[in-house]
Parts: sequence; C-alpha cells; structure tokens
Amino acid sequence: MTDNRARIANVRSILENTQRKQRRRARKRETQAMVSLATPQAQGELLNPSTESEVGFMQDPRLFTDKQLERIGVVHPRSKNRALVDSLRQMRTKLFQACPEGNFTVMVTSVVPEGGASFIALNLASTISFDRAKTSLLIDGNMYDPTLHKMLEMIKLKPQYGLLDYLSDPNIGIENIVSPSGIPRMRIVPIGNRMEGDTEHLTSKKMSSFLDEIKQRYDNRFVVIDAPSISSSVDARVVADLCDFIILVVPYGGVSPNVIETVVDEIDEQKLVGVVLNNEPHASF
Repeated sequence: MTDNRARIANVRSILENTQRKQRRRARKRETQAMVSLATPQAQGELLNPSTESEVGFMQDPRLFTDKQLERIGVVHPRSKNRALVDSLRQMRTKLFQACPEGNFTVMVTSVVPEGGASFIALNLASTISFDRAKTSLLIDGNMYDPTLHKMLEMIKLKPQYGLLDYLSDPNIGIENIVSPSGIPRMRIVPIGNRMEGDTEHLTSKKMSSFLDEIKQRYDNRFVVIDAPSISSSVDARVVADLCDFIILVVPYGGVSPNVIETVVDEIDEQKLVGVVLNNEPHASF
C-alpha cells in the first residue's frame, strides 16, 4: 500500500507540476501579447493614449532603406537634399497652421498633365510622417496616370483592391484598400482595378463619404490625394470641392503665366494653400 500511495502521490505531483507549467506558459503568453500591444514599434513610433490614434499599432512588413528612398526620389529625415526637405517642411507647416485644431485632406494637382503633382504628393505625405505622433495617408486619385502601385511593387506588395474597387463594390471595406507604403507611419491607397465608367465613381457621394470617414477614424491622420491635372480633368475639379486644401504644382518654365492665372482663378482661393514650382533651379514653395 505504501508503495502504491507513493506512486499515486508521484503521479499527482507530476500532473500538478504539468498543470502549473501550463498555467505559467499561459500567463507568459498573455503578458507577451500585452507587451506587444503596448510597446511602440521598432521604427520608434509613439502612441499617444490621449488621442484616438493608430500610430502605436502600425506595422510595416517591409521598409525602404535610405538608399532606396534616395534612388526613387522620396525624402526621409536623413535625406541629403536638405533644400527639398526644408521646402516640404515649410509646406507641411503651412498646412498645419491652416488647420490647427484637426487633421485635413489636401489635394495635390498640376496645371498641366505630367506637371509633377505625383512627386510632390508623395514627398509631402512622407514629410508629414516624419512626425512620430502623426500619420499620413496618400491616395492615388489619378486613374489616367496612376503611380503608387509601382512603389508598392518595389517592396513586393500587391494589394488586391484599391480606391476604385472600394467605390464600385459595397462589399469592399476601407480596411481592404489601405496598404503599408514602405515608409514608417505612412499608408497608401492605390488606384485599384480600372474599368470602364470608373470616372463616375470618383465624383460619387461615396467618394465624399470615404474622405470624411478616413479623416474621422483617426484624429492624427493627414490625407494627401495625388490628383490628375486640374486643367484637363473634371475629376480633379470635383475632388477639389471635397478636400480641405489644394496645392497647385507648376512645372518650371513649362506653362505661361496666363495659363497659371486662369487655373488659379478657377480654384477656391480659401482652399489654395500654395503654388509649387517643380524643377525650379532654386526651388521655393
């Protein structure tokens, strides 16, 4: 009997030890899960608990290196082209001052097609994301000459859906079209799959609701829209009415003053926050 009781006690001890180990492991997993949610990401992102912010929870599966960003012409905090960085920071500051109590949507458009709006929109969004307490969302709204999908391909990301898919299909949500950009705290909405009649979607009520919801979801998210030329696209004119601000890009030496004045006269002067001379020898915004 004594031996049997000893064996039973030993079995119970083993079971109890096993159960204790399982409980410790479970507690450890729970602790790790809590730490992973509360700890800022590897990129040094900060979470401000006083705001409805997703900054501290943003994850970037792949990031561009500084060399890659330099090669594709995107500014970053350590960029060698300090004049360009300073000019973009000035534009960013002007936007923040124009909307001191909240986030905003800004449309970047050019006077003529291929005038450099995509370059300015991309770099403005990148510059906004320099601030670790803010995020930027860059939307490709140029269905005639979209560019952002090419940037995603460089970091081996190929989203299934984009803006046009969301606007045309009620079963696709916003969460299905927002992609990492390869830049910390910056997100991208590519143009998506283009089909006949897509121009109608950009001017629909759903586009207006989409921009409102994007702004309201996160109070630290600033939206930049890469739009087609305002002089050649009805879409750009409609989207301009939906945005808080407009930045007009003028290719240096590419258009006459009369053309610029005509376009500026057609833009709401309260929304026009700046005219950018692109490729100017000594650029100033």
